[in-house]
Amino acid sequence: MAHHSQPHPAEVRGPVPPPRSGTRLRDRGRRILAATATAALLLTGATACGGTAESPESKSSPAPKEPFAPAQLAQAWKTAPAEGETLLTPLMATWRTKTAYYVGRGTGVEILDAATGKSLGTLAPPEPDMHPCGMTEGLTADGLGAIAWIKGDPLDVKASCDRVSLVDTRNGSSIIWTKQVSGALMDGKPLTDDTTRLAFIAGGLLAVMTPNTVVGLRPDGTEAWTWRNAGVPLNQYVLNWGMSAHHDRLMVMIGVQRAGWRYWVVTLDATGKELSPEPVPIPPESHGDLVGGGPMTVILTPPGLGKTKEPELMTFTREGRLARVIPLASAAGPVQLNQGRRLGRASRYDIAFNGSTAYVVAGDALSSSSTLPQIVAFDLDTGATRWTQPVDTLTVPRFLGSDEDTVYVLGGKATKDMPVYAYAAKDGARTQISTVKAPDTFLSMIGVAVDYSAGTLALTEPGRYSYGTVMFRSPTP
Repeated sequence: MAHHSQPHPAEVRGPVPPPRSGTRLRDRGRRILAATATAALLLTGATACGGTAESPESKSSPAPKEPFAPAQLAQAWKTAPAEGETLLTPLMATWRTKTAYYVGRGTGVEILDAATGKSLGTLAPPEPDMHPCGMTEGLTADGLGAIAWIKGDPLDVKASCDRVSLVDTRNGSSIIWTKQVSGALMDGKPLTDDTTRLAFIAGGLLAVMTPNTVVGLRPDGTEAWTWRNAGVPLNQYVLNWGMSAHHDRLMVMIGVQRAGWRYWVVTLDATGKELSPEPVPIPPESHGDLVGGGPMTVILTPPGLGKTKEPELMTFTREGRLARVIPLASAAGPVQLNQGRRLGRASRYDIAFNGSTAYVVAGDALSSSSTLPQIVAFDLDTGATRWTQPVDTLTVPRFLGSDEDTVYVLGGKATKDMPVYAYAAKDGARTQISTVKAPDTFLSMIGVAVDYSAGTLALTEPGRYSYGTVMFRSPTP
């Protein structure tokens, strides 16, 4: 069992943003050690200077890989709103199999029949007095998922999200094993939190983030390695705030409390080795969130209500070095990242990636202008805008997925039929490939979790609102 850590630079001077809300600090610590100016210079010198000119007239014809979407989707079923304690009803994640749809919240992981939406019960915890507090974003190719649990009252100030179970969805949602995974000792006690992050990386390894460690667990439940942040033995508040997986890489965001909070990003490989020659700092005037499901990136957004600058995208090399900072600016208007809140302070942003391209929505979704909103494609290698193409007005566009040739977009509308568009990756040429019939409920498209796969579309409310999940599929066999 390997243990990896290395010293880190001291915080960069500058204004300090307030700590993130909703956090319970319990006996946590770490201090960042040696100061360097390299990361700060990168942050100013690597900012993209690429142009933002609009693309030339579209000449490509999108060729979506069939069957990406049938000609029409219609509501198949809908579930009732989430019930239970408001602090626990926020969404963690959803899982999909051929026969079941899993919706995980702090109140439980409900199993729905994929064909009818009928509840098949909840995923039983390993012990009766356990409550879910973390969940992998999806399943492995073998149908495995992982869930973290709190033993006892999840709203207790001492609640510890330190049990982890590997779940086999292809075998009656059975639990293969359950392990207790706590942080390294601080003042003689293991560090814990009331939520955690879980992620699978290459080789089927499960990464478990605690407040001051990341633990790699093999498929049989044995510990492969533990990475400890450099402040474990020191008396300074230093916390692991987030974690994202990128095949055989993990990105971990750490926060340091010193007259306020500052944040850095470190990169680990699949052996738990820290690759970053030094942690990359988040600019003090920005709020940062790790982005999963694509290249190694961080979204930077202005903190607070008085937003004075556009969001930015920090991109990283596989070695954990800062590659570029790309301003997400467009002549089409402000970029709309459509932030969705999840259990445990986690955020999800509506941004699509494929290869060296990032797709975002720009413009005012509520404007009646014929030019808004727009889909904008950014080149991650240069920071330049590749193309900008329109979506229907009075719509909230949501990304359904992308491949090397195409990005797929749902023209979300509250009470009307919604188009599904394919935009050519080369130049943004648009083709409507499907229509989603208006459901029997009002759709709040902002913040809703969107899950598209094999011609079916699931929309799940992130909290306790007007419905739980609405499933759409082709009305014909």
